[in-house]
Amino acid sequence: MSGDRLSPRVTVGVSPFESAGLAGLQFYGTYAEGYRSPSITETLISGNHPAGVSFPFLPNPNLRPETGKTTEFGVNYKQNDIFEPGDALRLKAAYFNNDVDDYIEGVTLSPFAPGSGCPFGPGIPICFQYQNFAEAKIDGFELEGVYDAGWGYAGFSASITNGHTVSYKGVEADLATIPSSQVTAQLGLRFLEDKLTVGGEVQYNGKPKGNAVAADYTLVNAFASYQATDNLKVDFRADNLFDVKYANPLNGSTTVAIYEPGITLKLAATMRFGG
Repeated sequence: MSGDRLSPRVTVGVSPFESAGLAGLQFYGTYAEGYRSPSITETLISGNHPAGVSFPFLPNPNLRPETGKTTEFGVNYKQNDIFEPGDALRLKAAYFNNDVDDYIEGVTLSPFAPGSGCPFGPGIPICFQYQNFAEAKIDGFELEGVYDAGWGYAGFSASITNGHTVSYKGVEADLATIPSSQVTAQLGLRFLEDKLTVGGEVQYNGKPKGNAVAADYTLVNAFASYQATDNLKVDFRADNLFDVKYANPLNGSTTVAIYEPGITLKLAATMRFGG
């Protein structure tokens, strides 16, 4: 299988005000088109589900690529020197709508349904397969804000995502594998002449309406970075400090919850060579 497609993207922004308080206000609109070929996993997945819950995965080599058309409208605002010299405020609010043709989604098939291709066998009487839908509609709202000063920064973000598919038979269903709706609060503090930054964040995740096996969850994370020299930076991050058991709807199936790792520690060092 092969294919190609041109994916244009156009953004127009307008800053209509010149007064000191409103000069940083900008309105924008974006139109973009995208193209995604089916992955190897989606086309060739096969075998039986492990871990004591046995049912077959069915391959689908005839999957068609997704094509999407996205529109986004929003407003940006930036202002400097608000409370003290050198501080900055950045705000963004946006609405987006994405229409996807031939959307790829995992479905559960029954061996009792004529023409499903799902065989009878050991385990629970279902099969799992990725299929194309006639159309998927995904829309949502995003809000971001960050205040940055010499002592550190504080940020807040929120996103609400909704989506449903329309099958070739005209049946609508809520999407199961779209990003969780999220609300995140973050705080970072700077020390040692801004060389050391430490902080943490709290993130609430609301499951998609169409995912029956995922659940809402809240994560608490911590992070630190140290600029040891002009050319060496060390980063540390600890995710899921309270070892919450959760399933990411983007990574799991629609029939069985696939849980993410518990407490996760990450350490990285970045070295720059040359000028």
